[in-house]
Amino acid sequence: MASTYSSSLNLELQTTGENSGTWGTIVNNNLQKLESAIKGYVSIAVASTSDSLDVDNGTTGDEQSNAIIKLTGTLTGNTTMQCEAVESWYIVDNATSMGTYTLGFKPAGGTAASLVSSSKHLLYSDGSTMFDVLADCGNIAANGTLAVAGNVSLDGGTFIFNESSADVDFRIESNGDANAFFVDAGNDRIGIFNASPSVAFDVTGAAKISGAVDLDGGAFTWNDTGASLDFRCETNTLANAFFIDGSADKIGFGTNSPAGAAVEINQANSSGAIACLALDQDDADEPFIKFDGDSQSDTSGNITTDTSIGSLTGYIRVDVAGTDRWIPYYATS
Repeated sequence: MASTYSSSLNLELQTTGENSGTWGTIVNNNLQKLESAIKGYVSIAVASTSDSLDVDNGTTGDEQSNAIIKLTGTLTGNTTMQCEAVESWYIVDNATSMGTYTLGFKPAGGTAASLVSSSKHLLYSDGSTMFDVLADCGNIAANGTLAVAGNVSLDGGTFIFNESSADVDFRIESNGDANAFFVDAGNDRIGIFNASPSVAFDVTGAAKISGAVDLDGGAFTWNDTGASLDFRCETNTLANAFFIDGSADKIGFGTNSPAGAAVEINQANSSGAIACLALDQDDADEPFIKFDGDSQSDTSGNITTDTSIGSLTGYIRVDVAGTDRWIPYYATS
């Protein structure tokens, strides 16, 4: 009876009494194939878009018997490299020039595993499907640097950085800034476009918050450096419901150019039947308005006790407890 061959490594299985005089050569070939399967290396140039590893029964020259396979060459289209449809494992080094094309590695007639450009893969086949071990492996512990050139998808679990609370900074770089997000571990601070945050949360540049902001337990300071910066609050219909003119040191309600006074109220609604200013004094024992100024007996100050004021010119209408009243004013002092 002639020799047969094993399914996975194509080792020659000799029949008792056969191969007289060549038994030692066949055993040595089998040992060399076993060595290749454990530690063997071969470099293969991809020759076509549908290429196959060489398989030789009983000899040591077959490509498939090697544990480590390096693929080289330039792809001319979407390409598949195939091995025999048997159970086996491989370390595949994809050193091909892929361009925009894909490269798969599969058992004959089966399902391929996709290879990544300039990457090494640990693969195994069950005879019909090629599996990439690291595509869905279990826990991984890296004691050195872990560098990932492709995408990272975290799905179905939490992400914890610096569980041991070491003095280790965390940095995310954007296309144009090295410190788009920065955690200063030693000082317990976070910086946005800022690698040296001076407070717990330090943003360099503009910030926009679309949701609610709750300031609880601390003071709010705007423009602490005293720069010439305006401050504006917008309502549904007023672009300048509240406005601080940083360069003029004035405040406007309903206007972004207060000019007549330190505080100016501009009633922008001419049809709303609404007062310009309403004062609701719930403390009945206190005045509505308190005037502090330079009181004089004549008209040289802004408060006067002089009763010999000139001729009355007109009145200003005010609402007192729901009833219109009039405050007189004079054309001369």
